[in-house]
Amino acid sequence: MVHNHPCSRVYMQNDPWYRRLTVEEKENIEPLLQQSHSSDEIIMHVKEKYNKDITRIDVKNMKAAVNKGISSRRDIFEFLKSRGKLMEYYSDEPIRNSLTRICFATYEQMELYKQFPEVVGIDSTYNTNKGKYSLFQLLVTDNFGRGRPVLFAWTRKEFKRDVVWILDCFRQIMEDTSKTESFIMDCAQAEIAAVKLTHRQAHIVLCSFHVCRAFCRKTRNPIVKNYLCRLVQCKRRSEVISRLDANVSQYLQRRWMHRRELWAACFRDNVLTFGNDTNNRVESSHKQMKRFLQRSDSLHKSMLKVYKWHKRSFSIIQQEANIAQSRCFTYPCSQSLIPIIRLLTPYAARKVIREYQLRRWA
Repeated sequence: MVHNHPCSRVYMQNDPWYRRLTVEEKENIEPLLQQSHSSDEIIMHVKEKYNKDITRIDVKNMKAAVNKGISSRRDIFEFLKSRGKLMEYYSDEPIRNSLTRICFATYEQMELYKQFPEVVGIDSTYNTNKGKYSLFQLLVTDNFGRGRPVLFAWTRKEFKRDVVWILDCFRQIMEDTSKTESFIMDCAQAEIAAVKLTHRQAHIVLCSFHVCRAFCRKTRNPIVKNYLCRLVQCKRRSEVISRLDANVSQYLQRRWMHRRELWAACFRDNVLTFGNDTNNRVESSHKQMKRFLQRSDSLHKSMLKVYKWHKRSFSIIQQEANIAQSRCFTYPCSQSLIPIIRLLTPYAARKVIREYQLRRWA
């Protein structure tokens, strides 16, 4: 028998016949195919458990076979509706009866918002699908200081009416958003105007990073740039007034001083933020999510990937929270404070106890 390659063990192991998984083996790794976005992780799992050397192409084909049942837009929308609330908006622009806005939240996200409704961050990102829809995220801050998404939305444009529609859907899905005291966002006028229209009782906090960047775009002088950035972080109102330089005073008075309570730290003493001076939690969530998205994805495929990413990250965070809550710490404070202290991280608990002891000794 003549072969066009050496008959070695390596060639035999990499032959498609020997790489093929049985029906039972495919059923066992199906949950991993649905949840894992790493081909290397699946390859290593199959190698350790079944001693078979599959390739990235094999993983891609198996994933395609698993997701074959929910490949169309209608199937994906029905799948998402069975796991949460999905709202759509159709318009006659750019073509008749075209989908221009859509938002979605799972049942777990609704419960999460009810636990932490006080501070909500909102921001959008781009290049997540070939339809050029912008992806919005609304995040809350949990008791561990982590940003966790409670609603996803996709819109063709980012005008005021689009953001108003998102916030109206947010209010309908969550049923009651009156407990939200603050919205953290960048300097986008559409988002600011939309929040003022839909949540009049809530405070608006502009991201200090975006404010500093907007300031620095108006000058090339490094001294003036440093001055403007320090102006954002001033803790006393008298410092803001005294530091108003004549060279930039006209610009600040015209564009920023009439809404100084939105960006100057000293003018929002009574505003609840949970330490969110920037929009970094939403930006970080965007960055993590976009690792699993591609520009070539259709809108419905991108939505399905976002849902799977959320389910995976939600389960990981929930496991970490359960482990943290199971730990027992001894705190030198009154027993009446223990239930509250246990809701905090160890670092925050130590800070609170230290302040409590100083007040008792004073």
